[in-house]
Amino acid sequence: MMDSSSDFPKIGFARLLKPFDSSTDDVVKLTKAFALATRTYRGQLYNKSEPYINHQLRVALILVEELQIRDAELASAALLHNAPVTWQALQEYGDRIRSIVLAAAEPKTRSEETLEKYYSDIAKAPKDVRYVKLADRLDSVRAIKGQAFRAARYKEEIQKYVVPIASATDDRLAFKLSVALYELK
Repeated sequence: MMDSSSDFPKIGFARLLKPFDSSTDDVVKLTKAFALATRTYRGQLYNKSEPYINHQLRVALILVEELQIRDAELASAALLHNAPVTWQALQEYGDRIRSIVLAAAEPKTRSEETLEKYYSDIAKAPKDVRYVKLADRLDSVRAIKGQAFRAARYKEEIQKYVVPIASATDDRLAFKLSVALYELK
């Protein structure tokens, strides 16, 4: 059963914390990242229909629940991956989280040349960055199911740039992306 979008932040965050409940440090790290993401996205909508924090949580949950990656710093970076925050605001989260968030940040313009460069950089980035970006794209593909115009445009970008990166990073992610793309039909 799907959680309503207004209940999901509370329920989703509880699900995210569960695998880390034996480590106070991990719970604190995730709670700080969730708090910043929640403040940053307060009042903003994802796909014009739900609180933006839901997307951030789903990206972290893809890593933690679906891929079974038990890494609080990676999950924290996933919570913050689209946050329009400054380098200084991310400094308290440590070098690893900050570098993942900054490397995964999308370009402001979406020209073919900009996308080529961006995805080329992602393909060469450390695996942590690729995991966050691939989980982000997987959630985005799942979220646009049933939106024909957006799906067609987005599907082309995902097939051209993201699927090859997923194939080189993690077979499970590549498979999940392929299924999600197939379901866009």
